Amino acid sequence: MLCGAIVLILLFFGTILIHSYYPQSTFFSAFSATVILLLGGYSDLFGEFEQMEQIPHWLQLFSLGLTLSGTAFVGVLYALLTELLLSTKFQFVKRRPPIPEQNHIIIIGLGRVGKEVARLLQGFKQALLGITFKAEIASEIRLDIPLMSGNLQDILPQVNLETAKSVVVVTDDEILNLEVALTAKKLNPNCHLVIRTAGQQLGRYLLQMLPHAQIVGTYEVAAEVFAGAAFGENIITLFRLNNQTILVTEYCIESDDTLNGLLLADIAYGYGVVPILYQKPSQPSILMPHEELRVSMGDRLVVLATIEGLKAIEKGQLSLDKKIWKLQIENAATNDAIFEGANTLSRISGCSLNLARRLMNQLPTLFPILLYYHQGLRLVRELRKLRVDSHLISVKENNS
Repeated sequence: MLCGAIVLILLFFGTILIHSYYPQSTFFSAFSATVILLLGGYSDLFGEFEQMEQIPHWLQLFSLGLTLSGTAFVGVLYALLTELLLSTKFQFVKRRPPIPEQNHIIIIGLGRVGKEVARLLQGFKQALLGITFKAEIASEIRLDIPLMSGNLQDILPQVNLETAKSVVVVTDDEILNLEVALTAKKLNPNCHLVIRTAGQQLGRYLLQMLPHAQIVGTYEVAAEVFAGAAFGENIITLFRLNNQTILVTEYCIESDDTLNGLLLADIAYGYGVVPILYQKPSQPSILMPHEELRVSMGDRLVVLATIEGLKAIEKGQLSLDKKIWKLQIENAATNDAIFEGANTLSRISGCSLNLARRLMNQLPTLFPILLYYHQGLRLVRELRKLRVDSHLISVKENNS
C-alpha cells in the first residue's frame, strides 16, 4: 500500500508539472508521459541530445528522479504481485488425504491406465492409495487420493500393505509388475491381486505362480473388444470374471438377425450368454427378463457374453448338444391344473398352445420338444406349483 501510494503521488505531481511547463499539451498527454517515466522510459522521452538542450535542467532531473523512483517502487509492486499470485496458486492445491490403515486398495503405477482405475474406484467410494515412481511427476496427478512416490523398496513398508484389501499393479514394466505382485503376496497372502500384462505367455506363467490373482492382458482385452465391435454390435463396457473378459453387448434385433424369433432361454443356454435387459419398441425396458420372452424384430437386448458367445451368435451356431432333455408328465390333480399346465408348457417351451393342450389331455405323456437342462428344471417347478407331476429324462441316457 505504501509503494502504491508513493507511485500515485509521483504520478499526480509529474502530470501537473509537465502540463504546467507545456500548457499547450493535454492532461492525458502529460499523464502518459509521466507513466512512461515511471516505467523506466526516460530514454524514450529524452533520447535525442539536441532536444535535451531545449529542456530545463530541473525538468530533466525531475524526470530522471521519476524514472529512478518508478523503477524502485514499481519493481516492488511487481514482486509483491508475483508473490501473491504464486501463493494463491499453491493454496489451490489441496492437501492429500492420509494413508488408509486397513481395507484399502493400493494402485501401483499411475499412468493413463492407473489414473482411470483410480477414478472408477473413487466412484465406488473405495479407500485408495496411489504409488508412483521417479519417472512420474507426482504433482501433476490431479487425483484426490493419498499418494506416495519414490523407490519401491522404500515405499512398500509405509503403505500398510499387510492390511490392504487389494493391490492393483498397472505399471508399463512387466518385470516390475511381477516383482511387486510377488512382494505383495508375500506380505499379505489374503489380498486380491490384479496384475497388468502385455504378453499372453507371461500371463500364463503368472497364473501358475499366482493362481488366485487376476491377470489382465491389456492387448488381449482390447483385441476382444475390437473383435466384438467388428461384428456390428455395440460393446457398452466390459469386466473381468474368473480370468475371462465379459463383454456387455447391446443388440438391436433386425429381420435377418440370428436372434430373431428365439426365446431368451434358447439365447441364454444355446449361445452361452446372459440376457440382462430386454426392451420392446416404445415400451419400458425389463431388467433380468424372464426366459420365456420371445425376441422379435425391433427389440433391444443387452447380454453378458464372452468373445466365444459373440462368435456363436454371429454365426448362428446354437449349442444343440446341450438340448437333450425331455419332460415326462405323469398326471394332473384337477382340470384347472390341466388347463394352466398347458399354458405353462406353451409359455416356457415355446411350443404351440394347441400342442400343449392336446398333450395335457393325454396324460401320462412324454413332451416331444427337447429342452435345455435349466429350462426343463424351471418347467418342472412351475408345473409342480400347478399340482402337475413331471420329471426330466435325458435323451442321451435313453439312447445309450
